[in-house]
Amino acid sequence: MKKRILTWLLAVSMLASLLTVPAGAANATRFSDVADNYTATAIETLRLMGVLDGYSDGTFRPNAALTRAQFCKMAVYAMDGGSELGRYSTVTIFPDVKPSFWASSYINMAAKKGVIAGFADGKFKPNQTVTAGQAVTILMRGLGYKDENMGGVWPQGYMAEAKTCGLLKSTGITSAYSALTRGQAAKLFLNLFEAKRGTGEGAVVLFNYSVGEKEVYLTNLDAGKGTMTAGGQVYDMAHPVTSTSLIGSKGKVVLNGDGEILTFLPVTGGSGISNAAVIIGANSSALGLDSLTGGSGYTIYKNGSPASAAALKKYDVATYSAATNSVVVCDTKVSVYYENCDPSPASPTTITVLGGTELNVLPTAVESLSKFKPGQQMILLLTADGQVAGAVDANGGGTYGNALAVVDGSGSMQLICGNTLVKIAGSGSGYENSVVNVAGVKNGNEGKLSLRAATGKVSGDLDVQARTLGGKKLADNVLIFDGGKQVALTELSRSSISSSRISYARTNWAGDVDLIVLSNGLSTDEIYGRAVVKTTNEKRWVWNSNAGENAPHTSQSGYMEDGEWIWNDGYGPYAPHQEGVNGNTVTSDTQTISIETSSKTYGPINSANNVRTGDFVAVQLNKAGTMFTRFETMSKLGNVSTGSWVGKTAVNYGGRTYEVASDVQCYNLDTGRWMNDLDTAKNYGGTMNLYVYDGVIRIVEVRG
Repeated sequence: MKKRILTWLLAVSMLASLLTVPAGAANATRFSDVADNYTATAIETLRLMGVLDGYSDGTFRPNAALTRAQFCKMAVYAMDGGSELGRYSTVTIFPDVKPSFWASSYINMAAKKGVIAGFADGKFKPNQTVTAGQAVTILMRGLGYKDENMGGVWPQGYMAEAKTCGLLKSTGITSAYSALTRGQAAKLFLNLFEAKRGTGEGAVVLFNYSVGEKEVYLTNLDAGKGTMTAGGQVYDMAHPVTSTSLIGSKGKVVLNGDGEILTFLPVTGGSGISNAAVIIGANSSALGLDSLTGGSGYTIYKNGSPASAAALKKYDVATYSAATNSVVVCDTKVSVYYENCDPSPASPTTITVLGGTELNVLPTAVESLSKFKPGQQMILLLTADGQVAGAVDANGGGTYGNALAVVDGSGSMQLICGNTLVKIAGSGSGYENSVVNVAGVKNGNEGKLSLRAATGKVSGDLDVQARTLGGKKLADNVLIFDGGKQVALTELSRSSISSSRISYARTNWAGDVDLIVLSNGLSTDEIYGRAVVKTTNEKRWVWNSNAGENAPHTSQSGYMEDGEWIWNDGYGPYAPHQEGVNGNTVTSDTQTISIETSSKTYGPINSANNVRTGDFVAVQLNKAGTMFTRFETMSKLGNVSTGSWVGKTAVNYGGRTYEVASDVQCYNLDTGRWMNDLDTAKNYGGTMNLYVYDGVIRIVEVRG
């Protein structure tokens, strides 16, 4: 046993040493204001492509925001579309992008390729700051993803899919509505090389490059000849440069369709995490971490929280992030039925489990995984980004599955790996808006998901301001889900949330609360929207009690025949309707209310609430959606100027600061339609009304 462990650690050590970027290579930066290695590597990789560069003063300005025009240029260069630009220089697609505009060719080409679109008024607004959601949408379309395949409301559907396919790794992007910085853009484009491409029907991939299969060293650059040498092979450069700090790095070449070297991708690539993993062999043991990292001085994070070796447990998985010089530890273990693999059980690179979920297999996991064959049950040990680090026998292996998944309102599921989320196949129908224990089991000759509701929680109320739950401290990286949707603590409108709203909560290895699930079914979910009231008039005949069908049965009014009462025509239900004689016509009003939101309309629902069409309201529905359990008209802040806004997160009004909901909805009173995003609403012009509920701005209304 000891011999096998030593062999395992030796293999890890050797692989880790091969994957380490040489000192003075990718660690070097050409720009005085770029401190972290990962950003520097991303910038340098993209500089080789001609996508972006620094400024003449030696700075890169990673925190500067990009415009929509600038990002279009970057996207076109990433497509390696420079040779096509000429055909788009004399056309006008958007009225505010004339042929004389510096970026017209890039914008027109991107529009013709289908990766960008203008606003509802037909304009492109090239000088407007590009948001993270807009940028991600452009890149996802270029990767072959189509609008009609994105679930939910734009841009949330694209953002969720981008996170799943790897486009958002290490970017630090948390909001679709935030301005995209140059540093974040560099990381986004770097992640293109490792992001999963769209494969659905009609998918068109515009980033037509190929990444080499073998890892090689970049050894030479000849600016005069416009060539680069990698792995002993000389390549023509698609975009000749005079120097690169990547010389000496090990990685993969990236080639365009003409076989020219487009750029060079260091092994730490888009995730910043190495391809090697160490499985902790004993509690409180750091054995193998030095071989993984190349030495001491690193920081340990377990499930996203700072930790020490004492926090490490047997079967925890450790990977190394060169970008931050940190060991990333994950304790997620999932019990699975081994469904399939590729290319072979003896040397798998991917494995299919959990009802059709395909997971990447790290090179350091092959030895332990090769002991199993399809059809067997086992425990997979996962990295923080959802890769397989190793496998353990499900029976007598000394550990058990502890995997949790969050289910959104549509039944889609994401596995919680440490403190990150990885999309998995299958449906969580019946467990919407909750957290479940997840495993894979045998179903005939196939595998399927086994789900059960996660139970147990930390007792007590959630104090948002104090960052505690029932007196227990919240972890710095606490994951919070409201109705199956991940939210930040700052997005919660109330300063305190009752324990009755908390359906699940757990503590991490340090005793801090790191996962909170709030119940958010229709019975307790606030809906913010615009009321549409319809009133209908209904006329009906009301008989007098002593006439018509309620009249006493007498020989005058009718007769019995074969045991059945037969009314005379002049009496009972067949009598003429005479006002004031045998009845009256009564008119009654019926009022229905529908609640329009930017994504859905609720109702119509019979209701007598005092509200007019166009009022903005906060409501709650019963689970059946047939009645309002709460109905309140929202407070109005009238004629708010754009100067009152503090970024996109707050508004100063009347001596008070109001928080702006991250999912704030925008309504155009002139067109009678909901708007795509906050930027569009703020740029519309004219006056702006803001509608507040529970101290938070939920709806923005604009008019010319």
